Amino acid sequence: MKDQIQYGNTLIDYNLEFTERKTLGIKVHPDKSVNVSAPEESSIEKIREKLKGKASWIIKQQDFFLSFHPLTPARKFVSGETHLYLGRQYRLKLHEDQSESVKLTGGYINVYTKDLLNKIGIQELLKQWYTEKAEQHFNLMFNELKPISKAFYELEPQLSYRWMKKRWGSCDKNGKIHLNLELIKTPKKCIEYVMVHELCHLKYLNHSNAFYTLLEKLYPDWKPTKDRLERLMV
Repeated sequence: MKDQIQYGNTLIDYNLEFTERKTLGIKVHPDKSVNVSAPEESSIEKIREKLKGKASWIIKQQDFFLSFHPLTPARKFVSGETHLYLGRQYRLKLHEDQSESVKLTGGYINVYTKDLLNKIGIQELLKQWYTEKAEQHFNLMFNELKPISKAFYELEPQLSYRWMKKRWGSCDKNGKIHLNLELIKTPKKCIEYVMVHELCHLKYLNHSNAFYTLLEKLYPDWKPTKDRLERLMV
């Protein structure tokens, strides 16, 4: 059966099943769904009470799995299709032209290509354009944000970016921040949040309570920004 609990301003939906087990079991999956297994004699009220005690942990697990969320649905790369750039929707407009390029004008992303039927070629032109825009915005934003790490990290953080299938970003033990180029499709506020999130990993390479305490200190509105990011990219 399906049920939900209220935790602060957050509603947590979960799937509940009764089994012969003796204790309550909670599983949070990469798609952010929550499965709860409860002893057969348990009351709904008791289950909800126990879940509220675990609500903070459940939300943190769902936040962790944000890194693995699928992005926008597959595109067909045809005129009239919508594409995101810095959080805004633009219409794709294809033009046949011997000189291949991409230009943003008004509410349109104009792609000039030699072959209007070459969807792979059009996709590559767009990816190249997005990469150039990301290089411009990511570097500027990172240079503005990285000084916040001086209080807990001695070295100079480094930034890299590439197309990723499963993560918004990551931080390795050598102090390098890796960002998914897909982020250029989101608002600057969301890019900023991911950068700060990864900078916090320079001190804590995990999602412990200490990590979230630091994130809360450096970026108090991280939760609504994370929610905004999730709503945009589904």
